Amino acid sequence: VLTGTVKSLSRAAPQEPGWAVLSILNLHKWGALGVPQPSKGATLRLQLPCRSCPVLKKGSSYVLMGRIGEDGGALLPPEAFVVPHRPQQLQVLGNLSKRCRGTP
Repeated sequence: VLTGTVKSLSRAAPQEPGWAVLSILNLHKWGALGVPQPSKGATLRLQLPCRSCPVLKKGSSYVLMGRIGEDGGALLPPEAFVVPHRPQQLQVLGNLSKRCRGTP
């Protein structure tokens, strides 16, 4: 689970995935994925398998929950959890990250 601002979007041909590049604002759950934790302010490239969903807008900030693809890259499938970021969500997400640190 992370909060990030969309820096750029790339929509490819219908047979190919698109990409979104996000600037990371906060990381709330990362360790269980088995990949290194990027720092705040770093960019993250997310693969978008569907051309039309989830709907992302350049310059907007979102709370995102995706997954790791077969190639080890970040993937944001159509059924991913994506909501616009609101400052009041930070406390709830902070409590979540403190409570759930380990792997199951």
